[in-house]
This record gives sequence, C-alpha cells and structure tokens, in this order.
Amino acid sequence: MAKKSKARKSKSKTSQAKKVTPTYLREGTSFTMGLHDVVRALKVIEKHRHLDQFVGAAKRAKASVLIDADSVNFVKDFMVKYRMHDDPVGKHIVNARVERRAPAAVPGPTTTAAPTVETAAQDPFRPCRFRRGG
Repeated sequence: MAKKSKARKSKSKTSQAKKVTPTYLREGTSFTMGLHDVVRALKVIEKHRHLDQFVGAAKRAKASVLIDADSVNFVKDFMVKYRMHDDPVGKHIVNARVERRAPAAVPGPTTTAAPTVETAAQDPFRPCRFRRGG
C-alpha cells in the first residue's frame, strides 16, 4: 500500500503575513524626515518594481512635499556638481524657481511688514514628462 502524503502548511509569505495598519498623522500636522530617508524609501519602492505605480498614484492624489530652502539648494548644487543638470530631471530641478508675493495685510491699528510667502512660479518644464520616450 502506498504512503499517504501529509498535508503541509503553506510556506508562502503572503499566507503568513499579518495585517499592518500604518500610523497616520492627524490632519494639519507635519513630520520632519531626512532627505536621505525619502531617497531610501523611493529606492525600496523601485526595488519592488512599484515606482511607476507609485508615481501615478501620487499624481492622482496630488501628493506633494514641502522642502526647506537649504535642502532644495543642496539638491540643486549636487545636481550641478555631478553634472546631472543636462538630464531632463536635472534641468527641471536646477531651474525650478519660486516667485515671491506679499501676503494680504491684516487690518488693524498697526500694520507691520508681513513675511514674504513663496509660491511655485510657472515652471517652464511643465508638464513633467520624464518617462522613457516622452
């Protein structure tokens, strides 16, 4: 008589994966993350072959990041220093600029100079078409 094989548990990672719930930020709050961590997160997304899916989802969600001037200038300088400013993405980053506009004055007995607010200027490199072929 032939031996009966015993039923085995599946060893696939998906069957053993626990449900993960992200810890979300409350609306109106922010989180400071190092630029190096952002780059590493994007590398993980790319490594798992989801970069195109992530980019499309980010565009649809109109997701954005707020980057302080020192970090922006660091990236611009880095792109120029290592001669990446001729690449379409490099041109976009190195030549990106903001326009300054004064915020509306607050009516009151004393009017003081309000800080300048920077907004994105009309970017000559819009729409961004950095994908292969166009």
